[in-house]
Amino acid sequence: METGSGTPEAPDELVRHRIVGGTAAAVPAAWRFERDGQESVIKLEPHFSTDENEGAIAAAAAGFGITSTSGWACRRELDNGSLVRLLPEWKLAGIPVHAYFPMGRATRAAARAAIDHLAAAFQSGPSIEPI
Repeated sequence: METGSGTPEAPDELVRHRIVGGTAAAVPAAWRFERDGQESVIKLEPHFSTDENEGAIAAAAAGFGITSTSGWACRRELDNGSLVRLLPEWKLAGIPVHAYFPMGRATRAAARAAIDHLAAAFQSGPSIEPI
């Protein structure tokens, strides 16, 4: 989304834009980009922050600024055009996702299968991206 400074063409141009901080940011004060073996770490000061990914997506869609989230989390907003992907030639470093469940005899096969399915989907699915 444009925020008065045009559409960023490179990660370092993000410092001239309003940033929406949310839970998807791997490091709240910096976004780590990679392209062709080159890494770029951009320290950003959010103009608006939320503890909820849905709140960051809603804020970005409402014009508050640029946020970082996964493509699957904002698929509806991307499909309806209220959000656009920025810097498509750059990849943002991923964030860890954890699943906890009881081990041993208490572990159900369905829980293990669900976690295995989610792990495979996250590994092959859309990455975190600036929106």
